[in-house]
Amino acid sequence: MEKVLLTGVTGFIGLHCCKQLLDQGYAVRGTLRDKIRKEEVITAMKESNTSVENLEIIELDLLNDEGWEEAGRDCDYVMHVASPISASDSVDEEVLIRPAVDGTLRALNAAKANKAKKVILTSSVASIFYDDSDKKNYDENDWSDIDSKKITPYAKSKTMAEKSAWEFIDNLGEDEKFPLTVFCPYMVLGPALSPDLGGTNVLVQMLTSGKLPGTPNIHLGIVDVRDVAQAHVDAISNQGSNNERFILCTSSFWLHEISQILIKAGFTKAPKLRLPNFVLRFAALFSATAKESVRMLGDPQFLSNEKVKTILNWQPRPVEETLVDTAKSLEGQDQISIP
Repeated sequence: MEKVLLTGVTGFIGLHCCKQLLDQGYAVRGTLRDKIRKEEVITAMKESNTSVENLEIIELDLLNDEGWEEAGRDCDYVMHVASPISASDSVDEEVLIRPAVDGTLRALNAAKANKAKKVILTSSVASIFYDDSDKKNYDENDWSDIDSKKITPYAKSKTMAEKSAWEFIDNLGEDEKFPLTVFCPYMVLGPALSPDLGGTNVLVQMLTSGKLPGTPNIHLGIVDVRDVAQAHVDAISNQGSNNERFILCTSSFWLHEISQILIKAGFTKAPKLRLPNFVLRFAALFSATAKESVRMLGDPQFLSNEKVKTILNWQPRPVEETLVDTAKSLEGQDQISIP
């Protein structure tokens, strides 16, 4: 039985990767920052009808060398999903950049030391479309400009981490080389497997809570967490994905369209009105959430998913299914506050 070292197993994407790996016959060595959350992972697997017989949980720190080489021992593959996340533009960027870059390099060094067959890395579309141009269509050849006025600390951390990974691979000796596959998902939604709902699911919770008077003119790409996990697992055995990066985005919608889908599905508290841009700009004077949303106002950007569909035969579920499943999974959960 082949074994996968899976970092960030407690995360929204990590838990779904863990489930699909176990369901498809892999053994998993999952890593987390604090072993106090071990039972959370085991419970999530059991409640989703996944056997934990071949699951091992260990503690590992993105900022500490200790334990990384041992963590990768006897593992055929490394799936590096763990990365610091913050929705705030005000966070010190080094708080995100250092663990993102250093954690990625530690995962790659663990793979190198243990002669892993392949590494799968979770990046983000944030590493693709942050620049100062008026460009509207992006693909895997595009990279965010870390000096752009538009770039956020999170986007900068993901861009630098992914670039450090490709540089690491390029600098390997001939007898050390192993393939790398990178996935760059857009806004990841879907049912959570644990009480940790996933930061991006907050969008759906905000829309269905009845707390928003209307939707601002913001355009977003959406992808289902289950389809993200499936792509990660499929890449293990797909040689065509070797040394490639892939955008994961099912399709893009205006927030108003997302709200309409939810209303049609019975979530009638979702806002029906579209907000003029000046309303959000005014709200930004008093609300941190509104302030961070202002930069997203404007023309839509589109990201191609042709590459992943062609090479991995990726067939994502409809966004309507994703939104409804997400909203249903959030029912009964504590409502978030909107600062």
